Amino acid sequence: MIAILSNINTDYVLRLVAKETETLPAQGYGDIWGKMLDPNSDFHQKDPETIFLIVDIEELLKDCDSAQKASTEIDLWFDTLCTVLKPARNYFVSDVCFRFAQLSDNDSFAAEQIESYWIAKLSATMKKHGNVHVLKLNPLIRQCGKDAFFSEKLMYMGKVPYSNEGNRLIAEEILRVLTLLTRTPKKVLVLDLDNTLWGGVLGECGVDGIELSDDHMGAVYRDVQRRLLRFKQNGTLLAIASKNNLSDVEEVWETHPHMLLKKGDFVSVRINWEDKADNLQSMAAELNLGLDSFAFLDDMPAERDNIISRLPEVTVPGFPDRLEAYPAFIDQLYADYFQPLKLTQEDQKKTQQYEENAKRAQAAQNLTYEEFLKSLHLEAFRVELNDQRLDRVAQLIGKTNQFNLTTRRYSRSELEEMLQTHYELYAYQVKDKFGDYGLVAVAIVDLDIPEIDSFLMSCRVMGREIERYVLDDIEKDLLNKGYSCIKARFIRTKKNIPVVDLYEKLGYEVVSESEEEKTYQMDLTKKPTRELFVNL
Repeated sequence: MIAILSNINTDYVLRLVAKETETLPAQGYGDIWGKMLDPNSDFHQKDPETIFLIVDIEELLKDCDSAQKASTEIDLWFDTLCTVLKPARNYFVSDVCFRFAQLSDNDSFAAEQIESYWIAKLSATMKKHGNVHVLKLNPLIRQCGKDAFFSEKLMYMGKVPYSNEGNRLIAEEILRVLTLLTRTPKKVLVLDLDNTLWGGVLGECGVDGIELSDDHMGAVYRDVQRRLLRFKQNGTLLAIASKNNLSDVEEVWETHPHMLLKKGDFVSVRINWEDKADNLQSMAAELNLGLDSFAFLDDMPAERDNIISRLPEVTVPGFPDRLEAYPAFIDQLYADYFQPLKLTQEDQKKTQQYEENAKRAQAAQNLTYEEFLKSLHLEAFRVELNDQRLDRVAQLIGKTNQFNLTTRRYSRSELEEMLQTHYELYAYQVKDKFGDYGLVAVAIVDLDIPEIDSFLMSCRVMGREIERYVLDDIEKDLLNKGYSCIKARFIRTKKNIPVVDLYEKLGYEVVSESEEEKTYQMDLTKKPTRELFVNL
């Protein structure tokens, strides 16, 4: 269940949202904090998991006649928010925009400063509290225009500052961000080249004849490439599947002055005359990712239909009919399939990490498995949790499927609540001679039993035997804390077959077994000595 609270009338937004998801009935408006603090309120009885706080800045600051008083009022608002936050909930706080009026002694520039101050306070709160997020209204206002988004008439009649169109856009944005809480973003965007990254057919036009420039319609493709570069910086992996001559494409990369995307921006490249479905399958194997992590973008309907029919797991969006709509289409593609709720440091290093994986694969040639592991000079160590690392832990728990013993999903706010009770969270970072894998392994232990509630690792370190070190470290830590036995569990899913017998291999005793799950235990005083392929 969600709740929408505001200092103005948002009942129309609530009615629109309630058509799609369970929503707390209207609570009136104005007294946001009273409803959140009153233990007898309907808000507390229903206990919604996600709260949307929509703030009208003019209504909030209506008694302020100076920027200084306005900043004080904003400080008080955020101080109060921090006192009512609960770890098990997610909070979305709107950005703000003056409708038409300004503070009585301030010009429009001062109003912009106040809007910026609100964003600064919200950003600081988000850094401090991982379960606070921004509900972005300003992009909707820019899209619609102030005159169409706001309604002064409705504001005077019923404290409704938004027009019907404004209310509709806000409701759609609320529903959109709700999907970000639960979905697993796609990882790889596979791109065609001709009429996709540039205009025209390279084999016919030549390097100088393709449409790619700073003006006219060639600027459309340059703007698309700018957006794709941002996607890469935000963690989307870019790849190419194109029917072309490799030497021609390399000439574009090396010589075309307006080609923003270079060969090094792509984690996998298939430039040949083979079937694109076969190319995508080989990419998935190369990157060790499932095809359901892929989206495929191609201007040719026949190529799209081929992927849809042969590889139904791959997401295949359409293609815009009008070239001038292409950049906006790319923005929407990212929002629909790739945008995470919150970026982590690991997201921003993804392309680099996959390039390092390619070097590791090359180093494995002509070596036995054990020789390869030893040659990597692996380092693994448990890390202390901070805000960024907890974001990463929540991200791993939300999307890891193959190496995941129970596939229990916990949000960041749920993790924070668990850490305040009888759960211990173990998080591990891994490095080798080629680079830093980042935070890639997580285990949650219920100390009341004790039992390993969750154990998962990123696919980027599967096959490195890091699980030996992780379990060994947890077992030693529990033994030092006075525990003599530990329990564990495997819950079968369609994707975690690679770890179906992991605990048996590492010395755990099977206690019970069914088709769906197995339970284990180990006497910590008799724990086995395992070969660890890491430098401690």
